[in-house]
Amino acid sequence: MSSEKYIPYQGEDYRDDRMYVMNIATAKKDNKNCWNLATYRNILSLSATRNDFFDTKKELLDYIREVEPRVPLISNNGQPLEIPNHINEEDIDGIWNHFSEWLKERDLFSAVKEVSHVPYYMDKRGYKNVIFHATHEIINI
Repeated sequence: MSSEKYIPYQGEDYRDDRMYVMNIATAKKDNKNCWNLATYRNILSLSATRNDFFDTKKELLDYIREVEPRVPLISNNGQPLEIPNHINEEDIDGIWNHFSEWLKERDLFSAVKEVSHVPYYMDKRGYKNVIFHATHEIINI
């Protein structure tokens, strides 16, 4: 992954085949330690699209294993990775293993690897081997 390589698709420049990527962070919400999963459009600027909080790391990882294989792919016209017929659509482990192999074949990584996607100006690779910290605050205007 480098800032010189991108995939043009529907008027945006994507960092790789995935239309969205996620980062894990430690977090604090309501003065309680928890976990955060931030989802970003996988465009050069990594624009944030959602933030989810989890009480335990197990809940966080289970959620990632269920949703990350469903990420829309540019190479599949915005549809998720096709799962072979021999894998049952309810077999989360089988789907996860298939998706993990797909990532590995493309030299990509999952959020479960605890590597954070970052803008290229922060790291020329587009990622850092770090977990950030998030704080949930409600701002009254």
